[in-house]
Amino acid sequence: MDFTDQHLAENLAAFEANQDPASIYQALELIEASERDIHIGDTAARQRAVERRLRFFAALDRAIDPSWNPENLPVRGAAPPPTDGIVYSSGEVDPATISDPAVRADYERALQASKDYERWYDAQFQLRQIDDRAMRFFALFLSEKYTHSAADRQEFEALLAASPVNPVRKERLRAIAP
Repeated sequence: MDFTDQHLAENLAAFEANQDPASIYQALELIEASERDIHIGDTAARQRAVERRLRFFAALDRAIDPSWNPENLPVRGAAPPPTDGIVYSSGEVDPATISDPAVRADYERALQASKDYERWYDAQFQLRQIDDRAMRFFALFLSEKYTHSAADRQEFEALLAASPVNPVRKERLRAIAP
């Protein structure tokens, strides 16, 4: 495992652990940097680059939730319960000022659920932006490093067949291949 593969694995593992899209973005930047100096005739380097991209896409696809709907925008906070507690200008109530422990617990859960949804929504939005960029740059890479020859097409198909990417992604990648 070389430097790039090691750091790629670390960034992908970090994303799996913390769900922070910054780790996926760093992995993409690492891949893009490693591809800059690949010469057109260097098929071994070209194959390593494609294998990295395919591992990246497989990890990205595991992170992207197909149920995400950009129209289901997060709502900040939660509806406050009827209380004589302190109400902030945002409309939120200070949970510590809610005297009923059951009502306080329900309100705290609702606030946490709202924050969790907002984080999830933002992560899903960012992952789709990363996906768009990754596909654009991979299309450019393929057009620069691969020809329309049968040998190049067979090489790409063999790499794709051996990869962990899902069938939908495979079709998307075939569509941008030369």
